[in-house]
Amino acid sequence: MINKNIYILILFIFISPLIGLSQKKSTQLKKQEKALIKKIENTKLLIKQTRATEKLTLSELNIINKQIKYREKLIRNYTFQVKKMDENISEINRMINSLSNTDKILKDEYRNMLIYAFKNRDPNYKFLYIISAPTFTEAFHRTKYIQHYADYRIKQVDRIKNTQNELIIKKQLLKDEVDKKKKVVNFKKQEKNNYLDDKNSQLVSLNMLKNNEAVLAEELKKNNQKRKEISKAVKKAIMDEIKAAKSAKKSEFSLTPEGIAMSKNFINNKGRLYWPVERGEITSSYGKHKHHIVNTATIDNNGVDITTSKNAVVRSVFNGKVTSVLIIPGAGKVVMISHGEYRTVYANLQEVFVKKGEMVSSKDYIGKLLPKEAGISEAHFEIWKISPSGMNTVNPSIWLSK
Repeated sequence: MINKNIYILILFIFISPLIGLSQKKSTQLKKQEKALIKKIENTKLLIKQTRATEKLTLSELNIINKQIKYREKLIRNYTFQVKKMDENISEINRMINSLSNTDKILKDEYRNMLIYAFKNRDPNYKFLYIISAPTFTEAFHRTKYIQHYADYRIKQVDRIKNTQNELIIKKQLLKDEVDKKKKVVNFKKQEKNNYLDDKNSQLVSLNMLKNNEAVLAEELKKNNQKRKEISKAVKKAIMDEIKAAKSAKKSEFSLTPEGIAMSKNFINNKGRLYWPVERGEITSSYGKHKHHIVNTATIDNNGVDITTSKNAVVRSVFNGKVTSVLIIPGAGKVVMISHGEYRTVYANLQEVFVKKGEMVSSKDYIGKLLPKEAGISEAHFEIWKISPSGMNTVNPSIWLSK
């Protein structure tokens, strides 16, 4: 009996932490699920806004592509959730079986005690048992044994009650987990249907756009030219800034202690910077790459293009100082903000809310975007690094919060 009880206790000691770890993983999966659902809600809104006109646009296809990727991730998330729930259900079932075995063992022991007590129910039995002891010490031990036996019977009743209560809790936990699994399975099924609908929309849009490949190629060419003009203007503004600093100090350009501190703070927030718009999707990534529809076209992007709501406000991604406000034909107004040795660039603005020399904080509004197509706007965002060897752009995607 004792060995079985010890085995069950050991089983609980090992299973309980496993369930705790599983619950932690489940919490992480639920958090990811919420984030993905939020992203999909945003892409759905952007798709709706791009469809304000009957004309099919490249922006719409780009957003559909992003939405498909989010749906794929959400389906995988649901698959992992179901797997974790199956593991939880299995562990809970093991605990229920162990508790049921414990309950049976405790009840069997208690029944044997009752049978023994019934057979020895003569009130003189205990007295005779004690006085028949060969020594006083033995009589003392027999007295203690009778007392312990009585206490053990009372505790055995408590153990049975506790085990049965624990069984009720675990059975309810099992029911809850099974119900949750059913819901997630239904969510996954629904998401698969949504995914197939999006894939169908993607195919239709892709075929329609391919029929207008020449028009698309011209649009991509204009976008590349616009990005070149932005880079050219930014380089000139940075060079003018460096020349002015050298002239004032009559020495080589170097950061002030304040600038060094600002650079460190900026670097320490890599991967955690606020987005330049409150809601949006990156629809043109950083670097040089072939276009996914127009095979002859190459995208050359020193930053990222973020599709967002029409005339959305643009905000500073980090604390800094406005060093330039430029006007570039085709790219509207451009704001550049200094963060020590780094510069953030915000283009495609129709209005600017800040002035050169002004200090800004994270999430401060700095301007409003130009409209691109019916229902949407596109923010162009770059990050530049200035070093003694020169200046170069870095990939904003790895700096912005995920």
